[in-house]
This record gives sequence, C-alpha cells and structure tokens, in this order.
Amino acid sequence: MTWIKKYAERRSAKDAEFKAAYEEEQTLLGLVRARQRANLTQQNLADTLKVSQPYIAQIERGSKPVSLSFMVRYANAVGASVQIASKAEAKLQPQ
Repeated sequence: MTWIKKYAERRSAKDAEFKAAYEEEQTLLGLVRARQRANLTQQNLADTLKVSQPYIAQIERGSKPVSLSFMVRYANAVGASVQIASKAEAKLQPQ
C-alpha cells in the first residue's frame, strides 16, 4: 500500500468529510481509468452519451455534479458497472 493510501485510510477514520471527498475522488478516477481502458477519448464518450466533451471533462475533474443515472450510463459506455455500497458511496467495478 502506498503512503498516500495509508494516509487517506488514517485520515478517513478520523474525518468523515475527508472520507467522503476522498471516496468521491476515487470514484472519479475510476471513471477516467475505465474510459482509458476502453480506449475512448472524452470526445468519443461524449458522442456516445450525446453530451459535449467539456461536460465529460467537468465530470471527470469533479467540477460538475453527476447524477447516479448519468454515472450508470457513463459506466455502461466504458464497459464498467456501478456498485452501490451505501447511500453516500458508489464504486465503479470493471465488468
């Protein structure tokens, strides 16, 4: 385990706000990695989902809120699935 993951685990155990932000960041990174594994550019994905490329970029960097239904569409388009772990947490799982 990397030092940053160890730090995140320790800090998450003490700070619920940090934990939520860290988990959200990990979910966004999962989306980007899944898109890259599928060899899709942001533009390819945007065309598939019928949205603009800047919209995909905003979602991937976390500056645009994303609904669960859009996250599921995104995941399906890149060959992944969304697993709901609790009300506040969604994780991406490769199919």
